[in-house]
Amino acid sequence: MSDLLSSAVFAAGGGLGAVARHAITLVLPHRLPWSTLLVNVAGSLVLGLVAGALLSGDRTVADEAPRLVTGFCGGFTTFSAFSLEAFTLFERGQTGAALTYVVLSVAMSLAALVLGVMVARGFAT
Repeated sequence: MSDLLSSAVFAAGGGLGAVARHAITLVLPHRLPWSTLLVNVAGSLVLGLVAGALLSGDRTVADEAPRLVTGFCGGFTTFSAFSLEAFTLFERGQTGAALTYVVLSVAMSLAALVLGVMVARGFAT
């Protein structure tokens, strides 16, 4: 596949993922964090299906998986990549690293969000 066509497939996948995420928030309006939870779980399921197919050696899936995962799942949710990375560490027997990665990812992301809000509020006054 040419680089231009590959980029177009990636962009289309990202657009479809973003539209799918928005559709879920329309179905579950004002029900945060439930729509986000549903998107994160669904994205993780899609990534798990793709990863499982890759591990099975399916050549068709292996050729298209990077565009599907990066495009669709990236537009849909980045939590699926986080889940795969944590699972991969755990599956490799790196349980301590997996737990550290999960705890640090959640704690540091929340701390960064709080810092961002505080800084933005400071600049807004």
